[in-house]
Order: sequence, then C-alpha cells, then structure tokens
Amino acid sequence: MLSQHSIRSGLLFLVAWCNVSHAATLTVGKSNALCPSAKYDTIGAAVTAAAPGDEIDICPALYPEQVVISKPVTLRGLGANGTQRVLLQPSAMTNAGNLPSQAVISVVNTVDVTIEGLAIDAGNNTVSGCTVSLAGIHFSNSSGKVASNAIFGAQLKDPQSCTTLFPGNGFGVQVDTTSGQTGPFSVSIDRNSIHDFNRNAILAVGSGVTAEIRGNTISGVGPSTGYNQFGVFIANGAVGRITGNMISQGNCGNLASRDCINLRSEGVVLRAAGDGSVVDSNFISTVQSGIFLNGANNAQITNNVIMNVDALDGIDIQGSASGFFTNSVIAGNSISHVGAVNADASNNETGCGINEASGTGVAQNIILNNNVNDAYCGVASVGADQVFSGVYLNTLYATLNADLYPNTYPPAAEP
Repeated sequence: MLSQHSIRSGLLFLVAWCNVSHAATLTVGKSNALCPSAKYDTIGAAVTAAAPGDEIDICPALYPEQVVISKPVTLRGLGANGTQRVLLQPSAMTNAGNLPSQAVISVVNTVDVTIEGLAIDAGNNTVSGCTVSLAGIHFSNSSGKVASNAIFGAQLKDPQSCTTLFPGNGFGVQVDTTSGQTGPFSVSIDRNSIHDFNRNAILAVGSGVTAEIRGNTISGVGPSTGYNQFGVFIANGAVGRITGNMISQGNCGNLASRDCINLRSEGVVLRAAGDGSVVDSNFISTVQSGIFLNGANNAQITNNVIMNVDALDGIDIQGSASGFFTNSVIAGNSISHVGAVNADASNNETGCGINEASGTGVAQNIILNNNVNDAYCGVASVGADQVFSGVYLNTLYATLNADLYPNTYPPAAEP
C-alpha cells in the first residue's frame, strides 16, 4: 500500500511535469523554395506569437523590418540550399515600439535573448544629432547573447551633427540601462563582424552592466571623416571582459598631429569602468591609441598585440574620468611602431608604448614584462606605480618618469 507521503510526492511530480513549458521552434521565411515549411513571413509576427523560451529560425531572405523583443527568445539565422545570408534591413527606420532610440533589433526589459547568425543593416535610419541613439542591436535593461552576426550601417545622416566625445552616437551593439535601473544585466558579444559605424562598434555603459566581448572583428575608418571613433567602449560603472578581438581603425592620413589627437580613434576604451575589467589577448592595429584607460580599479590589461599607432600611444593611462586608475596590472603586452620619433612626440608627450598621465589619480599599478619596439619611448610612468622588467627595442628613451615632464617630454634628438 502506498503511503500518504508517496502519494503526495507522486502528485507533486505530476503537477510539476504538467507545468513544464516545452520550447517551440517557429520558422520565418518568404514564399520561396528555401524554406517551404515557414509559417511566418515576418520576424515581428513570429516574435509576437512566440512564448518565452521559444526559438525563431529565420530563412535566408531580405527582411525590411525593425524588431522589438521583450521576452526570452532566440533569433537564429538559417542556411538553406547554399544560401547563408539572412538580412535585416529596414527600409526606413523609426523609433520602433515608441522607444527613445532607433535600432534594427531592440531588446528591452528582459533576459535570455539570443541573436545569432544575422546580417543587420542600420543604414536606412533617420537619426541626426545626439538625442536619439542609433544602433544595429540595442540591449536596454536586458541580458542575452549576440553571436556570429554581421552588424553595419549605424551611421548618422550627418556625422558632424553629434560631435560629443562620450557617448556620441552610431553604435554597432549598444548595451545600457535606463535611469534608475542598475541591473545586474549581462550580455555576451561573440564572433561578430562589425563595421561602418559612427562612434563605437560596441558600447557598454552603466553600473550593473557586464559585457563579455570575445572574438569579434571590428573595422573602423579612423579620424579622417572628422569625428572620434572607438572599437570597444566600456563606461560609467560597466564591467568589460574584452578578449581575443581583432580591431582596426584608421591612421591620421594628412591630418596634422594636434588635429589627429583631437579626432583620434582608439581600439579599446575603459572610461570610469567597473572594478575588475579585463582587456586580454586582443589584436589592435592602425589607431591613434591602442588601449585608452581613463578611470578603473583592479583592471587587467594583458597579452595584447598593438601595432601601427600614430598621434598618441600604444596604451594610454589616466584617471581623470573617475579620479583614479588604481590597483591594476598592465603586463605581457607587445607594442610596435608607435608614431614617428620626432618633435611631435616630445611636444605632445606622446609616442610611447605605454604612457601614464601625471596628476590624474594614477597609482598603485604594476607595469610588467611589456615588449615595445620602434617608439619614442618604451614606458613613461608616474612615480606612484611600479615598472618591472620589460623589453624596449629601438626606442629613443626606454623609460621616462612622467611626473618630471608636466608640459613636454625630452627632445626627440638622436644621441
């Protein structure tokens, strides 16, 4: 005879089993032979019909729509009959869903959203100025994953209409919080191709935001178009873990050194970033500053390869955005071909493999085992930090004490 305990346990198991939600797969496609079983002809219709946890498979075609997601779903691009391109290209972008922004895909107030295998074109937008943000994909108060997409076209109609350095406008992937929201929110951004953006390929901003940014290829154009441009930008309390990315921007071209500094492009930026941010094993080329660190604590800047830098430095360090850059490790980086060894390097206090700005709250950091080849100086550091063994080849000055040179560095004169 079954005990009352066994009966109750069996009933509870039955109730739990009945309440399990089995995720469904919804297929989106056009009326053609690539996906003859597709039930939905727009992505938006499938998102509306989907239950939390469902997967939406999207057949190869052009989809002239914007999508707003506010529940846990997966969007996944399919291949069919040798065709691998699922293109979202709105014919005329708007503030879809009455959001204060324009994006091809907006993810709002939800978790567990995956966007994978799509080509996303934000080029047909109507954005000018800094008020309405523009992005290919925008996560707002949300968590999820962005993987293996091509994201492009986040360019303002008039690029000169938003010249504010931060945050600027025109982002490949934007991750942020709205006023009063502090997370935690986590978004992984993996193995995407991001190009033709105005300000940042990837922007993560706000306390409680964590961005895992891995294996992306980012291509910018640098300062020649007359505005600042950055590959990955982590700001205002967000934590970034930026690993294994390939980032290239553009050089100064015909711009004078001072003009190029003012319109600089940078590979990775930490600006008042959250504690414990990591920048590791990235390849960064053709920039005015490879990694620009302006405010962080307990950061790890390790094993990056940085080359072809003009106007500024391989790695720039200061604390003016938050009042400090502290307790961090800058180690094992390989930096080569930093600017011309000329009077501009001396007069602008630039041209070094690693360059720390004196008097900006930089302290208690360790600079260790970095390799610099072909630069005005190997490391210019403040006295509050410790510099240990490094290799400095073909540098006019191996190390400098930045505290001793408040205005200009020593002359760029051969000994």
